[in-house]
Amino acid sequence: MKLNKKSAGAIILALLVLLLFFSKTIYTYNMPQVTGTKPVKGSLSKLEISSGISSWADTETVYAVSAGAAGRVYVREGDRVEEGQVLFEMDFDVPAAQRRMSETENNINKMEADIQSQTLRLSCIREALAAAANNTVPDSDTVPDSAAVLDNTADQNNLSGQAGIIALEIGKAKETMQNTQFAFDLGSQSRNDLISAENNYRALIYKYQAEADDLVNTLAMKRIDLENLKLTRDSIQDILRDYQNNAVIKAPAAGVILSLAAERGKYFQENAMLVTIGAGSEFNVDCTVSLDNNFINPGDTCELSNSSHVINGTVRRVRPVPQGKIVSVTIVSNEVSDGETFDITFEKSSAASFTLVPNAAVNMDSDRYFLYQIKQRKGIMGNEYYVDRLNIYLGDSDLTNTAVLRGITFYEPIVLVSSKVLSAGDTVILKNPEDFFEN
Repeated sequence: MKLNKKSAGAIILALLVLLLFFSKTIYTYNMPQVTGTKPVKGSLSKLEISSGISSWADTETVYAVSAGAAGRVYVREGDRVEEGQVLFEMDFDVPAAQRRMSETENNINKMEADIQSQTLRLSCIREALAAAANNTVPDSDTVPDSAAVLDNTADQNNLSGQAGIIALEIGKAKETMQNTQFAFDLGSQSRNDLISAENNYRALIYKYQAEADDLVNTLAMKRIDLENLKLTRDSIQDILRDYQNNAVIKAPAAGVILSLAAERGKYFQENAMLVTIGAGSEFNVDCTVSLDNNFINPGDTCELSNSSHVINGTVRRVRPVPQGKIVSVTIVSNEVSDGETFDITFEKSSAASFTLVPNAAVNMDSDRYFLYQIKQRKGIMGNEYYVDRLNIYLGDSDLTNTAVLRGITFYEPIVLVSSKVLSAGDTVILKNPEDFFEN
């Protein structure tokens, strides 16, 4: 059977097409297949999830104003109470305080009597010494003036009581000294007798002056003791008043009993904690995030969720610790309870715009970070695609994208994923060329 020229030409053309197809298939069989993408301008979306337990933000604590024992208790831990509700009663030792008050009052009265007596004694001594000071001690060579003696005696007679007795004693010693002086001048007594009489007079003066000084010091100390006794009396009065005012302990605010130390018959010292109440509707939730988390700041909003609630919270404080960072979140709710566990989601977009590439597109070797850039060239089978290395400098990243700070000048396609390990210059099969190159 002979073939005509037309049929032979068709067969030859078909064979050429088949040969071309199989040649291209064999040529591209071992080439890596890549999917391309392009860098984009945008912001990073930060996300971190942690967990924490709720606790009351505001608590009211009642302390023992005075030492005493708990009496009847009307509530238990976990009870919800209203402001002014009776929680328990206190039993105070009122008779002991009253006995202390009586003893203190007696001591005050005794102290006041002592002060009054010693003040009177001091006044008498000073009056007597003042009367004696009106007449100076004469010199040994001076003859006493009888008129001065009479005047001095008259001054002494004007004093009464203890002052008069002291003045009389001093006057007698002075008169003896003056008589001895007179006798010495006449030659009937020796100088030793005169010196002895003068010493007796001066010793008497010094004695009462010393007693007056001692009385001044003693009175000063007794007045201090009296003030202390009065302060003690005021303190006991306050205790008795506190006993009366705090015999019944009431809730200072509406809330839930968190801790109750009061048990019937249990004794408490002054300032001991009796009860703590969680008040209001504000709660704190503390959680830990990674140490390199720099996008959570005070004032940010986050979401808290569990099987019962989905609530928005506000970041109140961020503080570093060895294990990471502690984030304190505040929530306001009338439905949340103390001790609930929440999953806390922190999500935030960066304020600045960056050049972003998918995290999967970033490669790293011993030198630095780089991308594989997809380019087109003429090959033996026509236009073909190949990859070239593009060194880059990275910035921050999120779960999806990484910011490229330097290295990308034109938004040309880059390799997102590859079926094989790539090297710079490798020819590749681009699976989505229509996204970047014209046919």
